[in-house]
Amino acid sequence: MDNNSSHNSVSLPVPVPNEDIFRYSACGPILSLLTDTPHSSFGIRDLGRAIDRPHRSISLAVEDLESVGLITTTTEGGKKLVQINRNRLTRPDDPILRVPQEEFRDPVRSLQEKILEVLEDVTGILLFGSVARGNADRQSDIDSFVLVGTNRATNQKRAHELAQELGSQRFDGDRYAFEILVESTKSVERQADRLQDIFADGLTLYDTGSLSDLKTEMLTNGR
Repeated sequence: MDNNSSHNSVSLPVPVPNEDIFRYSACGPILSLLTDTPHSSFGIRDLGRAIDRPHRSISLAVEDLESVGLITTTTEGGKKLVQINRNRLTRPDDPILRVPQEEFRDPVRSLQEKILEVLEDVTGILLFGSVARGNADRQSDIDSFVLVGTNRATNQKRAHELAQELGSQRFDGDRYAFEILVESTKSVERQADRLQDIFADGLTLYDTGSLSDLKTEMLTNGR
């Protein structure tokens, strides 16, 4: 499959079996979450909690998305589990190209590179907030979550200094504000509620496997 696309994409059959495929507002957020965690499956309640939609809206959106083959569903213990159809999914090799608004890609790339250079034992980097969703403006912060294996306090201090350093730089003539949240594999349990919101619309920039596992666990309550 061609991975030179500048965004995550899922292919639709032509002619489209269901012309009203995106009539439900939950369809887009569901696809965004599932494409960022393509090897994970989520229950209807998990999806509703993650993207803050009622159960019926999720169920109707899932029915439509399944009808055109964008997602697959299985049943486990009487519970419907939803997953992206990986046969229809195209992901760019460079995760920075998945940042929806092009003007934010250079600062996000610098952020990713500097985090890996300056912080220790980084196991995952997630972009979240308006920049990840694609509805940011020039006043928006570039928000990121960093998962580390050890030394959370030291890494958070370095991350704060790094955010200030990046904020003083110009990218194509513009300055951006950066926020870097650091948690360790031990500290994340105390931030479960906050991380659920972050992970729901987050965009993975770097992962050794620990971040995707954590994201799935948080959004499914450890199912």
